[in-house]
Amino acid sequence: MPMPASPPLAPLSLLQIEARFKGRIWRGDTLGFSAEPVLSSGFDELDRELPGGGWPTRNLTELLLPAEGLGEIGLLSAPLAQITGNERNILLVSPPYLPYMPAWENLDIDSRRVVMVRVHKPAERLWAFEQGIRSGAFGVVIGWLPEASQQTTRKLQILARSAAMVVFLLRPASAQSEPSAAPLRLLLGPARCHTLALYLLKRRGPPAASPIRIVLGWRRYFSSSAAPLSASDQHNAVDRSSLSRVIA
Repeated sequence: MPMPASPPLAPLSLLQIEARFKGRIWRGDTLGFSAEPVLSSGFDELDRELPGGGWPTRNLTELLLPAEGLGEIGLLSAPLAQITGNERNILLVSPPYLPYMPAWENLDIDSRRVVMVRVHKPAERLWAFEQGIRSGAFGVVIGWLPEASQQTTRKLQILARSAAMVVFLLRPASAQSEPSAAPLRLLLGPARCHTLALYLLKRRGPPAASPIRIVLGWRRYFSSSAAPLSASDQHNAVDRSSLSRVIA
């Protein structure tokens, strides 16, 4: 004898769905949360606007610059100091100029923990960036890839999702109109009196109504006119001897 069919289940209301999946549902009109750890930017006004309250780990963050030396390292100084203070390394892939390590030390960034790869061909830059993420040997990876395509950012985002680190991709401001898979995109702009203007172009949440203005206590430059580095500073800033072991 056939069993009677079960009555169809009544659809759940929105309130029931939210109650059942509490903590796993995000509304598009609210600032997103992050299930992964974040690193504070060191600026309260910026942390309030970043999903999760800081720079995300396991995600690609894209910073767009109209020119190098606006204060991008000052912007990132708090997480860089925290990472090196925890005895983890930082990887720089093809910065436009040789970093001036005394200024980094002034920001409490341990220059002995900074590893730099200088390559010039786009394919080599991308390869070094990918290997740095895959290696898991770094707490922060920063790469200057001006020619990155949407396909490239998608690949980098997939890699970043599996890496317990903060990943920054720096590109020119002209790329702001190009599609990108990075879930967080910021355009940096200069302002007066050592102030940096940040435009949140993309985030998990509603658009930012106005730019965020932060005051940098010290101007940091990747400057070609910086004072020459001593032999000791050069060793700390550019230590290629361990690359074959760190990036396999």
